[in-house]
Amino acid sequence: MSVIDNYNKITESIKFICKELNRDYKTINIVAVSKKQNIDKIRSLASTGHKTFGENRLQEALEKWTSLDKKMAQLHFIGALQSKKVKDLVQTFNVIETLDTESSAKKLSILKSQNFRMPKIFIQINIGEEAQKRGVLPSKFADFLNMCNQKYNLQITGAMCMPPADKKPHKYFENMRYICNKENIKDISMGMSNDYKEAIVCGSNNVRIGSLLFGEREV
Repeated sequence: MSVIDNYNKITESIKFICKELNRDYKTINIVAVSKKQNIDKIRSLASTGHKTFGENRLQEALEKWTSLDKKMAQLHFIGALQSKKVKDLVQTFNVIETLDTESSAKKLSILKSQNFRMPKIFIQINIGEEAQKRGVLPSKFADFLNMCNQKYNLQITGAMCMPPADKKPHKYFENMRYICNKENIKDISMGMSNDYKEAIVCGSNNVRIGSLLFGEREV
């Protein structure tokens, strides 16, 4: 099947889920994970009017999106956030989904004070409390959010998570929804190709879909 066929199939499944939930399917944002994907496939999807794409490497995004019409895209950064690259990321991406350290929050704050255009900022939550994963622990989220707001004058609009790969995601998605609702976080980024349907049921409004959309990545 083509990328457009895959996209239409995913969109129809989201419409079906949202009808069951009495939600407007248009409130679900498909972040097309285009990292290591063929430019022609990305252009094909963009030709449908789809605008939201996710990249996890700055250099790849800079190379790829200068050869495309970047103005037509809403680029989400979904990779590990390094404070030394924050300035370049701010100038490249519309949304940064992975804020999880004070050093990066401080760098964003400095750039904001220098009148750089600020992207939307999400905090990454380590929802499974896994040692090998980055992200703010669920028990520390409220304090980290308050620090971003009060100390660094950052407007945090969302949060993202990746549940443990070897466990059923439902309880992690439910906990994510609870945390976000408690702290009045509106943008919830959770769910990928294998579990986006369950994530939407649990309140996600940003689903990061790569292989189901584009097929396997190029190496």
